[in-house]
This record gives sequence, structure tokens and C-alpha cells, in this order.
Amino acid sequence: MLNKSTVSGFPSYPLRRSLFVLRRSALQGFSAAVLAAASPLRKLEDEVLCSVCLDYLKDPVTIDCGHVFCYHRIIKVCESAQQPLCCSLCKTAFKKENIRHVWQMASIAENIWRMKADEERQPREDRPLAQRAEQLCGQHLEKLHYYCKDDQRIVCVTCREFQEHRHHAAALLEKAAQLYQGKIRNHLKILKGDRDRIQNFQSTGEDEIQALLAKFQSHKQGRAAVFEQGHQFLRERGQYLLEWLEGTERQLTGGRNSHVAKGSAEVIRLETLISELEKKARQPALELLQVDDEERNGVQG
Repeated sequence: MLNKSTVSGFPSYPLRRSLFVLRRSALQGFSAAVLAAASPLRKLEDEVLCSVCLDYLKDPVTIDCGHVFCYHRIIKVCESAQQPLCCSLCKTAFKKENIRHVWQMASIAENIWRMKADEERQPREDRPLAQRAEQLCGQHLEKLHYYCKDDQRIVCVTCREFQEHRHHAAALLEKAAQLYQGKIRNHLKILKGDRDRIQNFQSTGEDEIQALLAKFQSHKQGRAAVFEQGHQFLRERGQYLLEWLEGTERQLTGGRNSHVAKGSAEVIRLETLISELEKKARQPALELLQVDDEERNGVQG
């Protein structure tokens, strides 16, 4: 049975600091090379991360294929997995009894962890420009590495080691962000679908409106043509009626003038007869009768 290390996680901060001071002389060249550039340190940092928990190796052990994991993580894999056991990285089979502690890797992981912490404690003005732009812990002025799921806060390495967060569920920012990125992608998918549907609706509605407008314009032009034809007919009919009325008026005026002329002539003739008869009526009886006898004789002769 494999004996678990007496150090289940990282040592306490004073002990870690003491170990770091003792090893500084032996690792001085290594530390100077790592601290000289940020990218090599990040590459080394990736080498001491457990591929199962994505955290710094704690009590590291190696299996038959040579890959290294946290002791408690690989033990959980052994207890939960079915036989045969396989490496999660290369799928090579391994045996539980062949699990071996890698003390050198534990020392390297601790030193890289401390160098990373010391680098982040460096005064902000002395850091490279790219590091100055990074957000830092307001309490410890260290880079924010973890997301505390219990408190829903972003914390630095030192915050995580404190009592407040030590027993909380935490994950590296990249891993914690994956969940929210997935939710964001799902929301984006829904929103883009809604946007596409609205755009399709707008496009379809615009096409329908354009078709209705074209139909309306055609109907409008047709009605305008009908109205114009009606107006033309009415104008022509009105002109005809006007000419007919004017002709009728001329006929009535001419008839009236002729009737007036004839009536006037008849009145003159009648007035002449009346005047003659009135004159006869004023003649003496003898003269009147003589004239009457002469007229009768003239008629008989």
C-alpha cells in the first residue's frame, strides 16, 4: 500500500519561505534565468500543473508512462475508474502499485509557485509593461489566478492560501471562465437566432410591403386612367350639351324676334283699321250712309 506523504498540500507560508531561502543558493542560476523573462516562467508553470485538477502539483506522483499527477487526484481516479487503469493524457495502462512519489517535482513546483508569487509582489513600476496592465489583487498586489466558486470572487495565490478561501472550491480563471463562456455562447446563439429571425421577418415584411405598394401603384394608375376617361367623356358631353343649348338659344331668340316682328306688323294693321273705323264712326249720318251706298254700288257694278 502506497504511503501518502505527510505533506498533503503546500506547506504553510513560513515553512515555504524557509525552504525557499535554503534552496535559493542551489537554484540561483535557475531562478535568474526564469525571472529574466515572463514567457519561460509561464512555460515552466505549465509543466508543474496537474492535468486533472489544472492546479499546481500537490504531493506529485508519477505512473508507469511517466506522466505526473497530484497524489489525491490519481488515487480518486484509481478508486472510481474501472480496470484496467489508463493515463488520462496518453491512455497508457498503469498499475496502482507502481505509483511513485516524485519529490524533485514537488520541490520544483514549490519553487516555481514561489517565484511566481515573488514576481507578482514586485513593485508595479518595476514590472514589464505587459504585466503592469494586468489586474492585481487589491490586498496583496498579486496577479489574480483563481476563481473562488463559493464566494464567487477572483482571488490571487495568497488569498487562496488564507483561511477564508483555503477550503473553498476554486479553479483557475481559464477553467472557470469556460463555463461562463459556454453560457455566453449559448446566449449569443439564442440572440443571433432571434436577430436572424427578426431580420428575416423584416426582409419578408419589406418584400410584402413592396409588393403591396407595387399593387397599390398599379391600382392607383388604373383608377386614374378610368377617372381620366370619365372626365374626358364628361368634358366632351358637356361641350356637346353646351353647343346644343347655345343652338337652341339662338333658335328661340330668332323665333322670338320673328314673332315680335309679325305681332308688331299685325298691331299696326289693326291700329290702322281701328283709326279708320273710329273716323267713320265720327262722320254724320248722311255722309256715312252715302259712303255706304257708294261702296255697295261699287261692289254691285
